Amino acid sequence: MNSLKIKYSNISVSLIKLPIFVLALSIVILSTFSFNAQAALTQSIDRTEIHAGETFLFTIQVDEDTGADPDLSLIPKEFTIVSNSQYQQVSYVNGRSSIIKGWKIKLSTLATGKITIPSITVGKDATKPVTLFIKDTSDRVELNGKEKAIFLESSIDQQQVYVQQQVLLTIKLYRAVNTHYARLTEPTAGDSIIEKLGDDVQYDKTINNTRYVVTERKYAIFPQQSGELEISAVNFTADVNDPSQSSRNRFLNTTRPISVNSKAIKLKVNPQPAKSSTPWMPSSEVVLADKWSTGNNDLVVGEPVTWTLLLYAQGLSESQLPEIALPKVEGLQWYPDTPQKDRQINEKGILGQRIEKLAVIPSKEGTITIPEIQLKWWDTKSNSEKTASIAAKTFRVAPAVASTADSLPPQMIGPTVETKTVVDHSQIMLWKYISAGAILLWLMTLFAYVQKRNLPTSHKKKKTKDTTELSPSQSTLLKSLLQSIKSNQIPEIESLLLEWCSSLSETCYHSLGHLMHNINNDELEQKINKLETQRYAENKSEYQCDISKSDLENIKVVLTRSSVKTSGSEIPTLYAK
Repeated sequence: MNSLKIKYSNISVSLIKLPIFVLALSIVILSTFSFNAQAALTQSIDRTEIHAGETFLFTIQVDEDTGADPDLSLIPKEFTIVSNSQYQQVSYVNGRSSIIKGWKIKLSTLATGKITIPSITVGKDATKPVTLFIKDTSDRVELNGKEKAIFLESSIDQQQVYVQQQVLLTIKLYRAVNTHYARLTEPTAGDSIIEKLGDDVQYDKTINNTRYVVTERKYAIFPQQSGELEISAVNFTADVNDPSQSSRNRFLNTTRPISVNSKAIKLKVNPQPAKSSTPWMPSSEVVLADKWSTGNNDLVVGEPVTWTLLLYAQGLSESQLPEIALPKVEGLQWYPDTPQKDRQINEKGILGQRIEKLAVIPSKEGTITIPEIQLKWWDTKSNSEKTASIAAKTFRVAPAVASTADSLPPQMIGPTVETKTVVDHSQIMLWKYISAGAILLWLMTLFAYVQKRNLPTSHKKKKTKDTTELSPSQSTLLKSLLQSIKSNQIPEIESLLLEWCSSLSETCYHSLGHLMHNINNDELEQKINKLETQRYAENKSEYQCDISKSDLENIKVVLTRSSVKTSGSEIPTLYAK
């Protein structure tokens, strides 16, 4: 009986231990499946000591072939993403394959101190946050026993300027060693316009028996707001050869990254003086000049000449130069072309240029004077307002060239001489017979012409080509004219309208007044007159050209018909006009 109990007891113990073993085995199997189901996502930094401006690698890796990419928008704005590359590794162990996928992200920052890269998501997974300690960077690098192997210098040409006045920033990079993968950042300066001046200049310089290769770069900075302005530091990064670094292969040079910063510069910006004029032109030198296509002071009514105005300003860009205000001169009409804007780069920075060309047409004879033209600007060297000017100019305007008959002087016409006429009746009868014969011949010619007009259509001469059709060049001019009317470009509308109308007839139109005289249409004349008056209007933006496409069709019909009439007809006139 006791043995039975013992056996029973053993059997009970075995039955109790079996479920525990099964449960443990199930936990192990489930944990294994759970480990395989969740991908391992890791991140790493290639080194712990990082200086401001240096690049470093931030690596994200996952042990599965995922279709998702890291969300790099989560990287803080203090960092700059220099590059981003992807890699994938596949391995086979005991007949089973494994895949590792990763991303190498090259970052840099000019900030210093403690900065954290937060969790970066890849699909449904996320990395752990990474905290970095970015060290400050000096303006020099010590390498191979040289205290200043590489260093930066930055300077400005003046410490105090006016708003919108040019400031020259010069950056010099000195290198006594070779560099690889070099990179120099651009400066920033708050609310300012920064323009790089030309290409970098490179030259050699010896300092304390050390030969440096100097790279010089210049910028023009135009502050747009008064107050204190800080021009940021620029950063130079590169890889340099460093023999002190250990290497597995003594035949290979070992490199290390370096970073150098220039010093930030503070600048005082003064507001525009209250006593200064508008438009505001702070410059060290301004030149206003002009030239005429005619070599003398003689003009002729209706004959155009070209007037060129030139404006140069040192230290101002071409976009800062204003339009030159012209006075109204009775007896002169001018039609400006599109201004030409350009610049030159010299040792003083930007030299802005503005060139305006005008077609000037005298409308009356006599003596005409163009008064002095003035342009006020602020001299930054003397801190005072000055005036650039074009001197007044007087012209002698001759009348328009008349026809030969009208231009004969009175002395060429002989005096009236009284003569007695002897009447010969036989001569009178002879001229009567000749006149009667001429009249008879004229009537016969007229009768033949009327008969020819009444012939059937099949016997008539084929009609000539419609003269109202536009040639390709006329169609192109019309399209350009319609586009200018749509954009409301007043000088361009006037120029294209005259050119298009001149192409429609044998008359060359030099002014809108000449065109209105030939059109002889009250409505069209009123619209063209409004267009002409806008040339001298103070506010051109309020005017909208109301010449429509149908108006241009009417002008075309009028000018084409007048051209046909003046070109000749089938029956010549009996008497010369």
